[in-house]
Amino acid sequence: MENILSQFTADNLEIKLTSEKLFINTTTSNETFALRSVNGIGVVDLVDEYNKALTLWKSQKGAGPVFYVFAVIFVIWGIWSFSSSIGLAIFILLMAALFFRMGYVQTEKNKNNEPKLMSAVRIMMSGGNRDFQFDKTGIKSGNVAEFVAKVESTLTSYHKNNE
Repeated sequence: MENILSQFTADNLEIKLTSEKLFINTTTSNETFALRSVNGIGVVDLVDEYNKALTLWKSQKGAGPVFYVFAVIFVIWGIWSFSSSIGLAIFILLMAALFFRMGYVQTEKNKNNEPKLMSAVRIMMSGGNRDFQFDKTGIKSGNVAEFVAKVESTLTSYHKNNE
């Protein structure tokens, strides 16, 4: 096994640099790139995907209050119905409880699914680019700039020595 010159680890991404290869392990794949085929490396923020997810999240965010409004309407209707029929009033109040519950579930679901701005380590090759996503806000991802700088210097020396 070759000497590991540098290593980067984030939640679901692990990249190891040796003097000849770049080893990338994700939760779904294990890939190896020879340094001779790599033209460059960088880190990009996936802003377009974040904006799409944020727009979708904000559009779904309004569903919770709608359920609450219907629940209040049903409560008022249920209280008003007590004078005519107790059975009907109880049924309407149960419907109000159901709408309150649906509103609560929708609000909690939106709270837990707030989108995050993801980043990617981009490997640039002559055949195209490969992106490997990670959460830059994670605790272990702070050293990504240092790792990319180490890979760039290794690539520069590798290509200089093999010209």
